[in-house]
Amino acid sequence: MRVGSRRAAAAIAASACLSAPALADPPFPTTGAAKLAAYAVCRSLAAVDMGPVGSNSSAECTGIVKTRDGSTLLDNLAIRCLEEAKARPAGYVFTGTCVQTDGDGDKLYMTYEGPESGDVALLGGTGKYGRVTGKGTWTVADAPGNTAQLFLFTLSYDVTWTTKAE
Repeated sequence: MRVGSRRAAAAIAASACLSAPALADPPFPTTGAAKLAAYAVCRSLAAVDMGPVGSNSSAECTGIVKTRDGSTLLDNLAIRCLEEAKARPAGYVFTGTCVQTDGDGDKLYMTYEGPESGDVALLGGTGKYGRVTGKGTWTVADAPGNTAQLFLFTLSYDVTWTTKAE
């Protein structure tokens, strides 16, 4: 085969590969459940010290979400949260608002609330998560060596979801 013919054959093969339809991800299941863990590092944004009454503070947290059961659905999501903490003599209450982003750029919105455990809500999102709603529960395990300015934790959460009809 001459050089020109080989180049033409290579160009045709490359063209065929580039014009072939991409394999789409399977659709997100209409119902399901997942056991997840978000490994997050948080940076304090602001705090208000109210003396003996307590304090309020805000932190920005970023990290990665991994499945705890080895499944691939909802595994390896980036997570970014804004966490509010209310410290009172009776104890702490945390409220988090999060965006989880998958490798396709689709976002899943979530909130959590409670002292060291509590409720999780899935609020929808973009792309494949646009019609997802769900709920579950969370617990937290703090990493050693945390400070008020920089802290790490694992947020473990179990969620179930459904997809709203169009």
